[in-house]
Amino acid sequence: MKRLLLLTIAILLSEISFAQLTYEKRLEFELKDGYHDETIYESSKGVFVMEATSEEKIGDQHQIKYDLYNSDLELEKSETVMIPGKLKFNELYYNDEYIYNFYTRKEEFAIVSVRMEDLETNVTEGIFPGKFNFADMKVMGNIAYFHAFKKGADLLYKVDLETGKATAIPMIVKDYSPKKVFVENYQLLEKTNELLIFLTARISKKEYETYLIMVNEDGDLGKPFQLSQKDGHNISSVSACRISENELVFTGTYSKNATQSEGLFFAKSTDGDVDYVQYHNFLDLSDFLSYLPERKQNKIEKKKQKKEDKGKELSLNYLIADHDIIVLDDGYLFLGEAYYPTYRTESRTTFVNGVATTTYYTVFDGYQYTHAVLAKFNNDGSLEWDICFKMFPFYKPFYVKRFIAISEQTENTIGMVFTSGNSIVSKIIDFDGEVLTDEEWDMMKTGSEDDKTRWTSSNIDYWYGNYFIAYGSQKIKDKSDKSKRRVYFVNKIGF
Repeated sequence: MKRLLLLTIAILLSEISFAQLTYEKRLEFELKDGYHDETIYESSKGVFVMEATSEEKIGDQHQIKYDLYNSDLELEKSETVMIPGKLKFNELYYNDEYIYNFYTRKEEFAIVSVRMEDLETNVTEGIFPGKFNFADMKVMGNIAYFHAFKKGADLLYKVDLETGKATAIPMIVKDYSPKKVFVENYQLLEKTNELLIFLTARISKKEYETYLIMVNEDGDLGKPFQLSQKDGHNISSVSACRISENELVFTGTYSKNATQSEGLFFAKSTDGDVDYVQYHNFLDLSDFLSYLPERKQNKIEKKKQKKEDKGKELSLNYLIADHDIIVLDDGYLFLGEAYYPTYRTESRTTFVNGVATTTYYTVFDGYQYTHAVLAKFNNDGSLEWDICFKMFPFYKPFYVKRFIAISEQTENTIGMVFTSGNSIVSKIIDFDGEVLTDEEWDMMKTGSEDDKTRWTSSNIDYWYGNYFIAYGSQKIKDKSDKSKRRVYFVNKIGF
C-alpha cells in the first residue's frame, strides 16, 4: 500500500484567491513503494480511480491495484486484480463509468473491466486465432473493438466481453488490395453509440482517397462512403462529430504532397453525401507561428511569399489533435492542439573477435506539443476567426492526447485550462474571438511555505462541476531541513 504523506484540507493556497482558480485539496503518495505506473481515471460523477501495478510478481502473476477516491479526495475502497505474469499491458480505454485494460502475449489476451463507482471488476480471457499487432481499443456495449494489423493489412477486431469470443473483420474498400487500405483514425461517438473508421486507400505515393465506415451498436458495418474530393487535396488526419440524425461535420488536416500537412479542413455530410469541404492553410491563421522566435517567423513568412509568387502553398509538417466540435447556433467552434513527432539517436556497441562495432539508430521519442488554435467556422465551413496560443507541456506523450481541458461553456464564452511549462494557464474567450481573461499560475504548489518544487511532470483534466483534477510526479525540496522527496500528487482545483 502507498503511504499517505499529506492531505491538506482547503490548502493554504486556497486562502489566496487567484481570480477564478483555487487549489482545494491535495494528496501526496510516496514513489518507489512497491508499485509503479500510477494512472488516474476521473469520472464526472465526482470520483476518481488510481491504478498502480506491482513492481514484483506475486508468484507468477502481476497485481493491479485500484483505489477509489471520492470528491473530497478520501479513499473509499481498494480492489486488486491478478494478471498472468507472462501477459504485458497493450492498450486501454476508459469512459465516465468503466476502465478497460488490455493485456496480451502472442495469441493470449486478457481484458480487465473495472466499474468506477464501486470497483466491481471482471476479467475476460481468450485466444486470438493468429498473431496480431494492436494499435487502439474502444468499447461499445459489451464489445471491445481493436484496430489491428496482420501481415501488412489493417483490420478491425472485436471481442465479446461476456464470452471472450474474438472475431476479425477485414476492411474492404472497392477493389483496393487490403494492403493498400490503412486506418487513418478510429473514433467512438459515445452519445450515439457509433464507431467511425476512417480509411486511407493509397493510389500512389502522392495521392490517396479517404473513406468512412460506420459501425452501429449492434456491431453491423455500414457501406463505406468517400469523404475526400478529387480536388488535389489529400486528407492527412480526420475526426467527426454528429450534429443530427443524418448529418456529420468533419475536421482535420490536409496536404497536397502526401507527406506534409498544409492546413485545416472543415467538411459536412448529409446521409453519406459530402455537402462541402473547405480548406484553410496554417499560415492563413492568425499568429499560427507566434510561439516561434521572431527571426524564425520572418523566415517562414518569406518562404510563404516566394511560394505564393509562384502560385503554390508552403507546407508545414504539423499534426493537430482536435477536440470534439462545439455546435453553435450560427456555426461551429474548433479547438486543436498542434504537435509533431520527435526522435532521438541511440547507439549500440557489440564486440566480434574483440573488435568493437557501434551501430546508431533512430528511436521515436514522443510527441512534442507546441501551440493550439481555437477557430470559429460558419455553417458553410468558412473561417470567421481564429486565435492561436502557446502551450508547451513538460512531457512528450507516446500517444496522441488532448492536454487542454474545457470548462463549462456558457451561451457566449468558452473557458480552457491547461498546463504549460511550470504553469497552469486559464483562458476565457467569447464567441466573437475576443480573449476576456488570460491568466497564469505557478504549477501545483504543495501547501507548505517550506517546500520548493524542483521538477514537475503533470496533467490537468476537467473532473466534475466546477472542478479540475491535476496529477503527476514532483521532486520537492524542504527548505527548512534540506530534505528531498519525490512524490505522486493529486490536486483538486476549483474554477
